[in-house]
Amino acid sequence: MANEDMRDRLLARLPQPENLAGYRNEVAALVEKNQKKLRQEKWYSGVIWGFVAGLGTVFLWQGGKHASAPTGAYLGTFACFFLIYGAVELLKHFINRSRVDLLKEIKQVQLQVLELEAAVRGKS
Repeated sequence: MANEDMRDRLLARLPQPENLAGYRNEVAALVEKNQKKLRQEKWYSGVIWGFVAGLGTVFLWQGGKHASAPTGAYLGTFACFFLIYGAVELLKHFINRSRVDLLKEIKQVQLQVLELEAAVRGKS
């Protein structure tokens, strides 16, 4: 019983072929918003990665100069943490890029299905 209610609620939220033009505009706005956010995130993650890679290189270089002192181990550890943070930022960007690409593909298929549905209803 609960599954049927949930199914009915989900089916009620689907766009109808009569609203195809409005839904197409909504999808275009959604994709454009996601693309803009993705471009900003790409720039942000690139800047973070550049900063972290440079700082990590300096820490490793200074750690190598002081290899016999505990300071060298601390600097090497800090470099590892910074590089891991930079890698996580890049990974977040790659995951979000894949999510946006998948959303765009799904919405294109959904629009095609709605167009076909409208064509079938138009013939009947």
